[in-house]
Amino acid sequence: MKNLQAVRVTMAFLALATAARADDTPSLWILSGQSNACGRAKLPGPAPKPTVTAFDRTLGRFVVAEDPLPGMNTIGVGPWVAAAQSVARSGVEIRLVGSATGGRPISFWHPGEPGHKDLMTSIEAAANGAGIFLWYQGESDALSGIAQADYADELKQHVTRVRAQAGNPELLAVIVQIGSDTRKGWSGYTTLREAQRQFVLSDRRAILVPSLGRTLKDAVHLDNAGYRELGAEIGRAVLRHRFGKTDVNWPGPVLDAAALDDERTGIVAHFAEVEQLAGLDAADFAVIDDEGTVRCTAAAAGATIVSLQFERTICLPARLIYGFGQNPRASLTDETGNRAPGVQLSVTQGTQVEDKPTAVPNGAGRGQ
Repeated sequence: MKNLQAVRVTMAFLALATAARADDTPSLWILSGQSNACGRAKLPGPAPKPTVTAFDRTLGRFVVAEDPLPGMNTIGVGPWVAAAQSVARSGVEIRLVGSATGGRPISFWHPGEPGHKDLMTSIEAAANGAGIFLWYQGESDALSGIAQADYADELKQHVTRVRAQAGNPELLAVIVQIGSDTRKGWSGYTTLREAQRQFVLSDRRAILVPSLGRTLKDAVHLDNAGYRELGAEIGRAVLRHRFGKTDVNWPGPVLDAAALDDERTGIVAHFAEVEQLAGLDAADFAVIDDEGTVRCTAAAAGATIVSLQFERTICLPARLIYGFGQNPRASLTDETGNRAPGVQLSVTQGTQVEDKPTAVPNGAGRGQ
């Protein structure tokens, strides 16, 4: 880990400049989104800890947080208590303020709509000055076939409204990239994941945490273990970016380069933020060019690169996609178990890709 840690420390100055102080307690978190944000796994959740509380609007006060959380319209377990408890172990008191509703597109949170009214009322009641906004939504929009640019713009406006209501323009937006859907006949998941990534790339105070690769309870919701695993990774992301903990290993591997070979049937792809890749699956990769989708037929991993072979010649311009399709296995991890997000990246030719660690600490990689 020494090489990558050195790079991470070098790139941590921006995070440290805006991070909360270790004694800045309590730390207010705003939680929102659709059903995976509500939490749909079977109880029990993590055992409650007095250092993590949640606002109960019915009672008008904070109570010790346990699943199902107040305000989240659920009777199940989600990722938030696990995430908050993992951060609280560092000595920080966490207060959660939640508002979520299942099965809703992002337009449900437009001004004047029920989602907007409920979320803004919750922020006004208990989350003024909040430091973190955690957003886990997008499955409904993926089913609708919304354009990538349109969802990214919707998300930008939504985060801007939340920051304004919380009175904190520097509020950290943690975007949970949507995961898998095993239902047949739907499309748009690859597009929606990329829209979320593009928003994070455009916002210096946003980070991306993938839900891809976690275990499922049903067609679209994580199970108890999946939410806890996701929560632990969210916790690492928050410790790194809100509290400036440069010794925390986050993010996980992020696709950041893709070079076509001379035969134009192979690609060498590089992943940042990793010392040793694990869990490679060729089926997680595909190329889109002017002739359509090109499936990956074989894959071999180095430490930070993967060598991919495809079923036909690739025609440039083309994009390499990791986490392709509605239900990818998405099993690629780093040495800590951090998951790789879904990424679309332009393929170049004649560029050498070196097998060495690099850093992109926002979890979303690089733009092209």
